[in-house]
Amino acid sequence: MSRRTNRKDGTAVTTDKLETAAAPEVLLHDIPPGLVRTVTRSPAKARLYGVDNYFRESSRLFGDDLDDVLRTTLCVLKPEAAAGRRYRPALDALRDNGFRPVDAVRFRHHRLTVRETWRFQLNFASRERIDAMDLVLGTSDSVMLVLRDERWTPGDVPAAVRLTALKGPSDPAQRRPEHLRSRLGAVNGLFNFTHTSDEPIDVMREIAIVCDEERRRLLHARVRAGHDAVPEALAAFAELEAETPAHDLDLENSWRRLAAAEGPAGEPARLRAAGREVSVRQIAAALRAGADGPAQHWDLLSVLTHSLRFNEPGIGRIFPNVLLESWQNAPAVPA
Repeated sequence: MSRRTNRKDGTAVTTDKLETAAAPEVLLHDIPPGLVRTVTRSPAKARLYGVDNYFRESSRLFGDDLDDVLRTTLCVLKPEAAAGRRYRPALDALRDNGFRPVDAVRFRHHRLTVRETWRFQLNFASRERIDAMDLVLGTSDSVMLVLRDERWTPGDVPAAVRLTALKGPSDPAQRRPEHLRSRLGAVNGLFNFTHTSDEPIDVMREIAIVCDEERRRLLHARVRAGHDAVPEALAAFAELEAETPAHDLDLENSWRRLAAAEGPAGEPARLRAAGREVSVRQIAAALRAGADGPAQHWDLLSVLTHSLRFNEPGIGRIFPNVLLESWQNAPAVPA
């Protein structure tokens, strides 16, 4: 477009001005904004999970069934639940509080699933904690219970949020007897027997991490039908307990047993008995060298999980935990 202007001396000049329309907003994902608003109260999660393909895959499957998403949550019973015989106490505690299994998925965590499940929480985790997570979670299979909240009605807080509140704080001093961590006798920050999804958006994302498309479709069908998965859960528990000898997961007992062990498994205990400091790296090395049977393996995991520095000092969270109050009091995430 040409525009004519006048100089101060009275002569005229013609200038060209390039006019462009405002650039259209670039969409970064195809997930409906209304779905995202329904499943999280965290603006940071809405932004980050929106471009996360796990959440995207689940949104295609569950997007038309948001009431089912809101009444559904996950409780993963980790390998130490088999060794510590916490399966049935966990199931009893869940059922006592209105959570009923509609599916049970047995799976084995590996390096990738550990990092993907906790992708947005591991930025402040110490390297030794991540290493220990690999060792604990890779020991044997976990059981993911897909739970229906029988007490949920439209307008209530989602099942995931209610179960996370029921799980109780990580600090033992703040727990109450009714909390799941109290009922199961959580041993330490890693030997806590369960992992639960914080919000519906996490439920959707974690289903896609654990399950391929065919298994997701079966899970979805079972959620919609209200399938009774208690028999499948009990069968998985029995199989895993048959494969895993019972262990007390006690720190001092584990040190005593290791002191009598020969070979690499007993080396950390021999160093400790000699008054020398035992590093987390040395315990992890003994684990990787191979224990003489599962009992020694769990002895080493017990002392390892009690010896960790969990977090890197001065490193903040990518987003804060979304607590019950956020769903009771906070407005929905804007589109």
